[in-house]
Amino acid sequence: MSETPTPSPRRDGAARGADHHARVSTMFDAVAERYDLMNTVMTWGQEPRLVRHAVARANVPAHGRVLDLATGTGDLAFEVLRQHPDATVVGADISAEMMEVGRKREGGDRVEWVVADAQDLPFEDASFDSVTHGYLLRNVADIPAALAEQFRVLRPGGWMAALETSPPPANFIRPFSTFYMHQVMPRLARVITDKPEAYEYLSSSTKAFHAPEEIADMLADAGFVNIGHETHMFGTLATHWAMKPVA
Repeated sequence: MSETPTPSPRRDGAARGADHHARVSTMFDAVAERYDLMNTVMTWGQEPRLVRHAVARANVPAHGRVLDLATGTGDLAFEVLRQHPDATVVGADISAEMMEVGRKREGGDRVEWVVADAQDLPFEDASFDSVTHGYLLRNVADIPAALAEQFRVLRPGGWMAALETSPPPANFIRPFSTFYMHQVMPRLARVITDKPEAYEYLSSSTKAFHAPEEIADMLADAGFVNIGHETHMFGTLATHWAMKPVA
């Protein structure tokens, strides 16, 4: 009599990762048309300023080639082109619907849109001068794998810069921030979008937020140097930056 094979931890992990990938992709596809408006509301209108700040930290060189991961509708990708009109920009995301919205925006034909998994990028080693991303790390199943891929595709001396959500610091703002994420944001979603259940995922994903210091440690483990961060909005958002060593 044969025994039922026991799934290996690696296979189980891969299955969980695939399930997470599919769930996140479906969620973002569902809210693509209203995502930009929700981001503006959730950041109290600060999103454009934060995006500009993150792109400035990417240190894009003249005629640089830039990869914007989790590009969504292309906010960071378009900001790269605004700050560096001579840049070549590739926007990559698991959500084709989100990128389709971006493709239709003014200047959308200046971005190369690629459906891709941030944990397994379809690009050659050392093929980009800068990598940017916004709100990527809270949505991937394996953060070290995603950071390792960014390190791999960056050229030596290239920079990554990111805008990420942070857990509310242990100060007077935490109760208000927690109430906003779990009570106010889902109600706003019901007003703005016909897919409020998607934003329930965003509220529940707060457990996946990492403190800036934790992200800095993960960047160091991936091999990056010159690592830094700056917090915004009472510590609930942070800009991160790091460089791939020249040698």
